[in-house]
Amino acid sequence: MFLSRPTRYADVCVHRLLAAAIGVAPLPVHLSSKSYLHDLAGNMNRRHRAAQLAGRASVQLHTLIFFSGADGAKEEDAYVLDVETTEGSDPSFTVIVPRYGIEGRVSLPHISTDDPNLERDEKKHRLTYKAGDKSVSVQVFDKVRVRIWVREVQEHQKELVLDLLDDQLGVSASGGSGDSVVSRKRAAEDSASQKPKRSKK
Repeated sequence: MFLSRPTRYADVCVHRLLAAAIGVAPLPVHLSSKSYLHDLAGNMNRRHRAAQLAGRASVQLHTLIFFSGADGAKEEDAYVLDVETTEGSDPSFTVIVPRYGIEGRVSLPHISTDDPNLERDEKKHRLTYKAGDKSVSVQVFDKVRVRIWVREVQEHQKELVLDLLDDQLGVSASGGSGDSVVSRKRAAEDSASQKPKRSKK
């Protein structure tokens, strides 16, 4: 198992303390000082935190590079992890894109916060948009299609954007029963699989 250098050094210190506690080996002199151990642990924690931030920044940078440009935008399947159902908040939901391991927020700018056609269900973690007798909804664990691209906020500052594709909530509402997009797709697949097959003569 690979361990970072700060982690390995901390393990060495812990192993020496445990060895001294069970009487396997004597405690090193420098580890017998409480103030020394306090400063040592603080230094290791700072370095470990810095390593984490550097790793995350590196991943973010290379992700932006990968999805930048006209040919960088991708369309992929994603799964809903969380839905914003708080009253007065902008309608949105969080998704994960398994292919790239990306988590992001999908906003719905075409739906206003106080839109009377928007229904929020906190218990079922679902957003439903009704247009006449038709409705479409998105809830946790639904499979959706998103477009991943990079937007330039200002000079030398970019951000990753995830947009909802097909069956867009509040745009191409369809159905009528209020079922989620993924529920309708599963129902169609089940119906197709249950059709009797013609025997070959």
